[in-house]
This record gives sequence, C-alpha cells and structure tokens, in this order.
Amino acid sequence: MKTVLVLGANGGVGKVVAKAFLAKGWRVLGLVRAGKTAGEGIVPIHADLFDASAVAKACGPVDIVFNGLNVPYPVWATQALPTYTAAADVCEALGGRQIYPGSVYNFGSSMPPVLTPQTPFAADTLKGRIRVSIEAMFSSRAEAGRLRTLVIRAGDFFGRDSSKSWMNALVARDLCKGKLVTPGKKKTVHAWAFLPDLAATIVKLAEVESTLGAYEVFHFESHNVSAERLAEAARIALSRKVTVGHMPRVMFSLIALFDPFMRAALEMLYLWDVPHALKDEGLAKVIGEVPRTPLDQALKTLL
Repeated sequence: MKTVLVLGANGGVGKVVAKAFLAKGWRVLGLVRAGKTAGEGIVPIHADLFDASAVAKACGPVDIVFNGLNVPYPVWATQALPTYTAAADVCEALGGRQIYPGSVYNFGSSMPPVLTPQTPFAADTLKGRIRVSIEAMFSSRAEAGRLRTLVIRAGDFFGRDSSKSWMNALVARDLCKGKLVTPGKKKTVHAWAFLPDLAATIVKLAEVESTLGAYEVFHFESHNVSAERLAEAARIALSRKVTVGHMPRVMFSLIALFDPFMRAALEMLYLWDVPHALKDEGLAKVIGEVPRTPLDQALKTLL
C-alpha cells in the first residue's frame, strides 16, 4: 500500500484530496496541529512543519506529499515563502514526490486568454510574484536533485467543501434562490476548478509519478466559463430561472476597510476583468481521461 502525506489535511482542499486518496486505497497521513484530529480514515501526524526531521520521523516512509497548505492572504507577504520552503524541506527529508496546486496568479494582469504550461510568467502583483518565487524554488531544488515536484495549476476552486472560495462565498452564495453574482463582466471567461475532479486528477498523477521528470507542470482544465455560462448551467441544475447580478468594485473597497482578507485580495480583482482559460493537451496523455463533472452537476453539489 502506498502512502501519501497531506499537508493542510484539515483545509478545504486537503480534505477533498485526502478523501480521494483514501477512495483509491492509499494510506493517508495528515499533518495537523497539536491537539487537532484529522478526518475519518486519516492517520494524524502531530509535528511542526518547520521541523522537517521531526515530521519525517513521525511519518516513516512516504511516497507522495500533497502540499495543500493555505497561507492566509493578509500574511502572504511575510509567511508564504517561508511556509512553502518548510514544506519543500519536509519533502526532501521524506524523499517523497511533492504535488503542488499552482494558480494563475503567476501570469499577471496582462495574461493571454489561453494559458498553457508553456505560457511565460508575467506576475505584476505581490501574490503573483511570491507564487513565481515559490515555484522557482521548487524547480531549482529539482535541478539540484534534491526534490521532485509536480505542479498542477488550476483555476478558482469550488465544491461543497470549499466554503471560503470565491464561488461558494460570493458568486453562488445565493444559488438556491436563483441568483449568481459576479465582480466582473458577465461575458468574461474565468477559470474554475471543481475540487472533486481536481482531487481525482491529483491521485491519477500520483499513480504515474514515477514515469515523470523531476519537475513537471500540468494545467487542469476544469470549467473555463463566463458568468452567463454559469447561469445557463445553474438553470439546468435548479430547473428554474437564474439571474446574474454585479457587485460593484466600490463594495470591495468598502469591505476592505474592515476586512483584512478583502484588503489583501483587492490586487487580485483583475482576474474578473481579464479573460483567461487553462489548457493542457499533455495531461490526458499522462493520466488518461481527465476527470470533468458536467458544470450543471458540479453546481448542484453547492445547493
């Protein structure tokens, strides 16, 4: 039986990925804080992320490390790079392959409408530049023979267990009432990632990781759709009329006066103005059919 260590096992992404590995018969370890428990079927590992040797000792042999760490937006400037560096140290100590979910932040506000693994980075925000630095660190360690990493780049997460995502917290918050809200234009294409499908894809990559290079990047093409297309799918899911409203930018600025998360998120609002879609013809060649739940069925899970 193969073993995976999930960093951030109690987070929105980590929980879903852990369940996907369990469903495929993997032994799942979850790094959790002292005194915390992990989900059903997950072996809790109580160790300090910043003490790689202690984590390695507590885990024993590990084949895969899923990096599901989530550094809060307000502290990204000071904590993101040290946290992901610590995660890389853990992977090195364990000798396991790291799987890291990347984002579109790396491409910046001038990004082209179609993003492939070959699209150059052009980050022009603090969070984007830090994301680029994190991946550069992983890549340089791979070149040095110290760390093996697979990056699976995805759009904004959504799913029943992703309560803090843009979809769950804002766009589809009132979906049961037949309402969608967008911070951008209704026709602007936005990259979304249905979490259960992403998790299944991650497991598929883990199962073939030994055939891949020390550092490889894949793009997860889930649902590249506009708010209008979301509404069409929602109409099918709900069997009723669905309207699309617009949240003015001034509202974000007002909320940011009192909310540290929103204050830190303001620089990322361009993602609602700039059309972008993730594409990757190579992923299916590696794992076979890429999991993709029809959009109306995916939205129905949010109800």
